[in-house]
Order: sequence, then C-alpha cells, then structure tokens
Amino acid sequence: MFIDKDRLLSKLNKLYETRMPCCVSLYSYPGEGRSRLLQEFLKGKRGLFYKASCVPWQENFRLLRDLCLRELGENFAQVTKTSGLIKALKKASLTEPLILVLEDFQYLSGQNRRLASQLLALEQEAPSCRLFVILCKPSSLWEKESPREEQAFRLRNFNFFETCRLYPDLSLRDQLLLYSVTGGNPGLLEYFSPEFSVCDNLEKLFFQEKGSLYRLVPGKLQRHYGNSPLMGGILAAIGSTPRHLQEICDRTELTPSAASSLLSSLEKHGMTEKLVPVTEPSSSRRALYRISDSAFRFWYTCIYPFQGEIETGKGREIFQKQVLPGFSVYLKAAFEDICRDFLRLEQSRGETPFPLEQVGMWWGQHPTKKRTEYIPIAAAGKKQILLGACFLTENWLDADALSSLQKHAGLFPDREKWYYLFSTSDFVSGFEAISGSHVRIFRLEDMCRTMNDL
Repeated sequence: MFIDKDRLLSKLNKLYETRMPCCVSLYSYPGEGRSRLLQEFLKGKRGLFYKASCVPWQENFRLLRDLCLRELGENFAQVTKTSGLIKALKKASLTEPLILVLEDFQYLSGQNRRLASQLLALEQEAPSCRLFVILCKPSSLWEKESPREEQAFRLRNFNFFETCRLYPDLSLRDQLLLYSVTGGNPGLLEYFSPEFSVCDNLEKLFFQEKGSLYRLVPGKLQRHYGNSPLMGGILAAIGSTPRHLQEICDRTELTPSAASSLLSSLEKHGMTEKLVPVTEPSSSRRALYRISDSAFRFWYTCIYPFQGEIETGKGREIFQKQVLPGFSVYLKAAFEDICRDFLRLEQSRGETPFPLEQVGMWWGQHPTKKRTEYIPIAAAGKKQILLGACFLTENWLDADALSSLQKHAGLFPDREKWYYLFSTSDFVSGFEAISGSHVRIFRLEDMCRTMNDL
C-alpha cells in the first residue's frame, strides 16, 4: 500500500502535468520513504535517477554524464562542462518530458556552488523545455534553503493514523506500541515482520545481539559524529523524559554553552527537539529538550541500560521482566504525541474552536502553591487556551477526569478556556452534555475513524 503522505505525490504529478520546466527540492531524513515516493512518481515517465557520492565534483560529473550517455544517447559524448550538460538535458526534453532526480544533492552543490542556481533557473526557460529536476536534500537544510526556493517540499514520517492504515489487522494497543517505537518511519516499519506479533518483533530486532535494530540506532549516531562520546552522553542523559538544559549539564558535566551547541547539532539531524510552553516564545528560558527520534528514544530508554545482558544472551529476560512491565509509561508519552498531532490535523480541517497558534505542552510555576504544574496537551490562541489530558486506560472516565484538568484554569486568568480529554477507553454516558460547551472528548478509536474517513 502506498499512502500519499501530505499529498506530495499528487503535488509532484500536478507540477509535472503542467509540462513546464521545473526544479523541485525534496527534503527528508533517512528512512522517511523518499525512495518509494520517487519510484511511484517515476512510474510510466521518462526519467533518470542519479545518486551523488561524497567525491570531488569532476568524479560526480563524469558519472552523471555517463548515465545520460547510456540512457539518452551520443549527444552527451562531447559534454565537458556543467552548462553543456544542462543544455543537452534541456534539448533531450524538447520532444518528450524528462525527469532528472539528483539524490544526495548536497554532495553536488557542496563541490559546485553554481549548480543549484543553474538548475533553479529552469523556471525561466521557454515552455518548449520540459525538463523536470528533483533535488533531494537532507531535512537539516530545510530552514536554511527552502525559503529561497519556489518549489520546496518536506517529507515526513507517517503519522499514527497513516501507520494504522498500513497495519489494519493489529489491535489499537499494538498499533500504539508499533508507533511508539518507530515514530511511523517507513524505513523502520519495514523491519517488522507480519509473521510475528509486535512484541515478538521488538524482542528479535532490539533485544538480541544480532538483532537488525540493536546496532542500527547507535550506528546512525556514529555515522554523523564518529566515536565522540558527547552526543551519546547527551541522549543518554535525556532518555525518555524531556529535560531542562541544567539537568543535561549536571548529568554530562558539560557547560550550558557546550550542551546547547551539541543539542543544536542533534536537532539538525532530527534526533532531538527543543520544547517551550505554548504561551511563550521560542527563546523562553524554561525550554525542555527531548529525543524526538522515536527509535533513539526507545533505544536510550530500553536498550542502553541493558547492553551487557543483551550481549550475553539475556535479552528475552530483560524484555519480559524489565521493559514490558513499565511500558505503559512509555506508551502514554507516545499517546500524548498522537493527541497533539490530532489537534494539528483538526486545525487543518477547521475543526478547532479557535485558530491554534501553537500546539504542544505547558508547564510553569503555580503562583500560590509554589510548585511546577505540567499540562501534557495545550494549544494557544490570541485570547484562548486549550488544555488537554490523555488517559491510557481500559477504564471508563467520569467527571473526575475533567475536574483534575479544570484545576489548571487559574493559571490562565485572562484567557478563554477549552478542555479536551483523550482516552484509549470510553467516557460515561452523557459526559459532554453535563460538562458544558467548552469541553470535548475523544476516544482513540473514534480519532482513527475520523482520520480514515478523510
């Protein structure tokens, strides 16, 4: 099954069908399904796919020219310069549209600074040119480069509801478990065999020395940062719980400036993220940091502390006795992420009670109780605040669930309050009717049904 995430395939096809020259930038992290998307897009079309390597420009140029020579003919035999190659490609597209995909484009642009501007200039070509170029780049360059580009798209992991559509035969709890570990990353989902349960897959993939994902996660970190112990130390210090910068410094003995710099680098690679309360700017000093990559978060929470036992053949015992009993806490954090995503999707459908300027969490000091209050689901508008709570439970929820959430109302005296309750179970009959117009409730099963009907 191919799910058109964010309708990117539809958008690419729409651009292609204009039969006009075009240059598109496609950003993604590894494993997010870029290759599969491009395979679908190239079906039935004339196209070239070149994967650049980390070698000098002339070597990449030679290999790209040879690919064109093999596929498009002798017109490329005498090409010796970049301008000549682009000119020959434009000529080859005059009679029939031609797609050129440049995978790992950063290796090309890093050695030839004029290449990107030369390709982007295709937008000004005459309509007779039908060359369609796709520049594949890492998501770490999104914020830096995409604002200057006319056609830029960012590929992301499947959200929970898309992941459920891929695995319709799993129970909701197993779907939640699968998503909590993979984060909907297509590359990771491929490792999970339909012949085994999700738990059996986890044990085979992570809790055996030869498990496919046991070494994959730390290996990914090593590819970016070599054998530096600092990055792994920061991820181990964060673990499954968002941490303040000072907490990370205390655990790693790094200075705040050094830790901030390393966290920024990890964020560029999609491994960590900075969180601030929804009512505060991104520069807030109350920021928390967490591992955003689900597989990394799982590894540093459930694998990292037990590597010795796993490598001496005790992985099954560790999984059964140490990991599974406490997994509800881990699943609850994943459920909170799903509920925040649901709010964003509701916002895109125009179903929220007010425009949500920021969706996330809220935490801060209680003015009278002198303690930190934490609200796991929060969304802010100009004069409104949405407060939410998640319940990973099999029990039905009654008014007590709402009362505990409404106790936070005094923290926002000048804002109109809305209350959202999310549950994996059900609510007592008439819950919304007795709770008032500013209260909404959502069962996970109903959330999935709503998203599947779109």
